[in-house]
Amino acid sequence: MIEVKTRPAGDAPGAMVTARHGQGEVTRPGRGFSLGELTGASLSTRVASDWGVRLDARRRSTIQSNVESLKGWASHAGTTKKEGRVKELEEEVEKVEKVVKKGAVKAEKEVAKAEKEVKKEVSKAEKAVKRKAPRPKTKPKEKTGP
Repeated sequence: MIEVKTRPAGDAPGAMVTARHGQGEVTRPGRGFSLGELTGASLSTRVASDWGVRLDARRRSTIQSNVESLKGWASHAGTTKKEGRVKELEEEVEKVEKVVKKGAVKAEKEVAKAEKEVKKEVSKAEKAVKRKAPRPKTKPKEKTGP
């Protein structure tokens, strides 16, 4: 199942970029995060836009501090109501499966017990039939000769 989370609390972090000014480099706020930074933070562009994260499609650099700030902010995302309900239903299904399994085991034991009783009754009946069965009559021998 795709994990859908609600937007984390607070504003989305701002992207920082390094710019060259004169002889050195300066870190300044950027227009948005690059695609590489979003993928590094395991965010799709759709989720990022839904959450209000700004995207700068022209940027190609991936700055690790930006990835870390996105990961930290996104880690506070909560689950949606649907996902919570799905988990509740899965737990309920597991409980029902356990009850059904217990019932099936109990039913199997009762069936085995009933089979034993039936076998006893059958053997008693067979013994009784053997005792009461009439003996087969033999035909009298015919006399041959004078």
